[in-house]
Amino acid sequence: MIKYTLIALTSLFLIVTMVKAQGASTKSARMVATAAKKDTAGKQDTVKHKKASLKVGLTYSNNTVWLARTDSVAIPNYGVGLTYTLKSGLFFSGSVSYVPSRQFDKIDAGNFEAGYNFDVNNLSGSIAVSKYVAAFNSTQVISALDASVGAGLSYNLFDIITPSVHADYALVKSNGNDFMLSGGLSHEFDFEKVFAPKDNLSIEPKFEMIAGSQNFLSTYYTLKKNSAVQRQLHKNGNGKGKGATTTTTTTTTTTTSNPVTTNNNKFQTLAYEYTLPIGYSWKKVGFSFTPAYAVAVHQITDDGTTTTYQPNSSVFYFQIGLSYTF
Repeated sequence: MIKYTLIALTSLFLIVTMVKAQGASTKSARMVATAAKKDTAGKQDTVKHKKASLKVGLTYSNNTVWLARTDSVAIPNYGVGLTYTLKSGLFFSGSVSYVPSRQFDKIDAGNFEAGYNFDVNNLSGSIAVSKYVAAFNSTQVISALDASVGAGLSYNLFDIITPSVHADYALVKSNGNDFMLSGGLSHEFDFEKVFAPKDNLSIEPKFEMIAGSQNFLSTYYTLKKNSAVQRQLHKNGNGKGKGATTTTTTTTTTTTSNPVTTNNNKFQTLAYEYTLPIGYSWKKVGFSFTPAYAVAVHQITDDGTTTTYQPNSSVFYFQIGLSYTF
């Protein structure tokens, strides 16, 4: 995948060069992928922490993608979240996602986070602990996780480029835990007073490479298999959720007795991702649009007995967000 890296670096260099030639101002930035995510439409929450704040946000995603991996069918979803940030940089947040097309259990998944963000001159960092919950028929690959802890650092080099690194240790519901490490390059273009005296426009192209193990993926396949049995019970009117516990446990036990190969534990490249977060804020209102193109490598399938590698695959997805900060 060297060619993807070269293409990304070349594109980023050209963009930076053109904007510098036009005299555009820049600021340092860091968008954390899986922990305390930076909202480009609300810089006051992550830069100086002048006062405590409460943010309410709504999102729409055309698909749920994590580490370039997604379900076989794209399922759009809506999300709602709350984030309370203290003046010190400590924050607490929670969110849930909703899938309107489902016949039952439309609340797909949710997560709770607590962490800390800081900025010291050109250095930015974060650390966060996350707890995940999911419906039995969740279509999010990340639903295989029980909890995770993550930390990241980024450094603005001469207002030209911002390298970043982020590490996560994830507790998977079964089949072992995972360690992920990602490295990225980004550059933020920041414009003030674009349409109004107190507005701000931010555009931050970013390339990221992610490596790690993928016990989470084999666990997701197991959960999806169990979900099919539970959905059938729903359809037949034999109960739902907890009423299907016995069947689910039996299936999981069968999988455990035939462990997958050790390829799941192998630390290797998992994905290359290109994102273009665009954020606009006016006073306390924020709007964001983030298109992304992700390439999955070393992807696997798992039948409960063996692990099989699949060809590389790619996916394009986007998320739209609206927020208000009190």
